[in-house]
Formats: sequence, structure tokens, C-alpha cells
Amino acid sequence: QLFMEFYKMIKLKNLSIKITTDYLKKYPTVAADGAKTRKEQIANIENAYSKVISPNIQTTKPDYLVSEILEHLYGYPKEKRNCYQKQYNRQKQTEMMIGNLLERYIINVGEDYGWVFTGECIKAVDFLKKDGMYWEPWQIKNSDNTENSSAKDIRTGTKIQKWFRRFSKPRVIEPKIKKDGTLSKIGFSNYLEEFERRRETNDTTPFQTPLYNWKNFPDANMKKIVSEEGFKDFIFDYFAGKTIFGDVSK
Repeated sequence: QLFMEFYKMIKLKNLSIKITTDYLKKYPTVAADGAKTRKEQIANIENAYSKVISPNIQTTKPDYLVSEILEHLYGYPKEKRNCYQKQYNRQKQTEMMIGNLLERYIINVGEDYGWVFTGECIKAVDFLKKDGMYWEPWQIKNSDNTENSSAKDIRTGTKIQKWFRRFSKPRVIEPKIKKDGTLSKIGFSNYLEEFERRRETNDTTPFQTPLYNWKNFPDANMKKIVSEEGFKDFIFDYFAGKTIFGDVSK
């Protein structure tokens, strides 16, 4: 099993190198800093594939004032300060790891669909999908609120497309009935399919907006395979060394 995973990693890495360097040969102006030459591009991708995702040892000292404010405003117990400082640090690191693991999950599933990881070689692009003679550049984000303004500015006016995994502000929509007895579109402007279903069935129960965005994954074939449950299973298999990149390098 480990041999097969290692072989798969080598295969995917080589494919990423080929497609990414070919793309940057055609479009050299979009190369990220530190990836201007083919040598730098290959090194970046090799580093990305060899990186093991794991928590870092904390080296920075927490700001004592943050703890004092938490204790003052929210009643955090002072005697447990070290505990909640450690918990906060672990939560931040875990959120960062989820973003990296999302990329690994897509690499793992996308090998049969032309998706490759660019290893931060292309400005604001995480993945390329090769479709015949054409490339589709993609930004992949963990949440709809994790894109910074510079990345958004770079994407504007380009062919770079964006997909995110989770909605940061899910809500419950209470359907409203108009005076003529029909269902109002208020609140359903982004959920027209759900609106039409409810209008046909007279369903007026509260509607929970989606928590995750897998239904809108930008590959018609991969969309049938990727899911939140699949991603979660991949994460725990990764940490158990059972899937791609896990502990294969050790």
C-alpha cells in the first residue's frame, strides 16, 4: 500500500511539473515571485509534494493582554490561562492544516480528471486543469471569506476561477407568503432551484442554506465524487498514513 501511494505521489508530482512549466512557458508574466525560472518552478512543486502537513511547535509567546481581556469580558478563568492559550494556538494551526489538506484531497481525486497542483508557481492560482489544448486556472479556498484583497485583485480581469469549500455564514430562511397566496422569492434569490421546488410543492418549512459548497464543485465529473464526508475520511486516513503523502516519506 505504501509503495502504491509513493508511486502515485511521484506520478502526480511529475504531471504537475510538466503542466505547470508548460503553462508558464506560454504565459511567463503570471509566474509568482520565486518561480520565474523552470528550475525554481520544479523546486517549488517538489517542495509542495514532499511537505508533511502537521502541527508546528509554538515558538511565539502569546500576548498577555489578549488573555486579560478575555478574562475581563468573557469570564475566562485566570488559572486556566495556559490551557486556553494553547487551545487557541492549536485551533489556528488546525484551520491552516485544513486548507492544506483540502488541496491534497483535490490532488488525490483530481488525477484522473486533468487537475494538477501548481505549488505556488502561478500568481493567485492553486490548480490547473488541462483540457485538450486549453488550461483552466483555479483558486481553491477553504471558505468564502478567506480570500484576501490582493488575490482577488489579481484574479479580476483574468481567466482565473474560484471555488470554496464552506459557507462562512449559513442561515435559516423563513419562507414568506404573498397576499395572493403564492410563495415570495424574498431570501431565495441565490437558491432558485429550491424556490421552484417549494413553489410546486407548497413547502413553507424553514430552509437551511447549505453549509458546504461541494454541489458547485467546478468539474462535472469530479463533482459526483468529492464530498464533505469524503474529505473528512481523507483527512483521518492522511494522519493515519493510509493515503497520499501521509507518512509515505518517512
